Amino acid sequence: MLGRQGLSRDLLLDSVGMAGGSFVRSYLATGNVTFDANSNEIDGLCGRVESELSRMVSRPTMVALRSVPWLRDLVSNDLVSTVDEEEEEEEWECEVAFLRHSASPIDPGSIPETRRTRLVWIRDRELATARPRTGPARPHVNTLLERASGQPATARGWTTLRRIANDP
Repeated sequence: MLGRQGLSRDLLLDSVGMAGGSFVRSYLATGNVTFDANSNEIDGLCGRVESELSRMVSRPTMVALRSVPWLRDLVSNDLVSTVDEEEEEEEWECEVAFLRHSASPIDPGSIPETRRTRLVWIRDRELATARPRTGPARPHVNTLLERASGQPATARGWTTLRRIANDP
């Protein structure tokens, strides 16, 4: 199975394992993995994985790392349920963008104009949005977070986050 830019699932798992992660598990071929690591090893492990992935796909590739308990807490609060039920007729994409775990917290006032994209919630290093699936004037959550922070971000759909959080 190949992911984005030809990154194979096996190479991804091997890279995280060789960087120091244990019990590495993959959820999608696009780079969603969980693994175990000692908290004092996280920064080094994250840097090694980011360097290896960037080398493999021949472009800078950031790694957004969060603990599984953190993710489970996020999903259990179902923060995207705040999208108004009266607008359910229009399909919404609910997504969360992440900065690196070591990034400086964002200033909520720095988030640019969202137009038809709705801000669902803002955390120190994460931003959640809901946006119509089609049409103009609906900036992606990554664009909003990167402009607000001046740092690279990566995003995942709410369904993907639920799938990872609910895996035993």
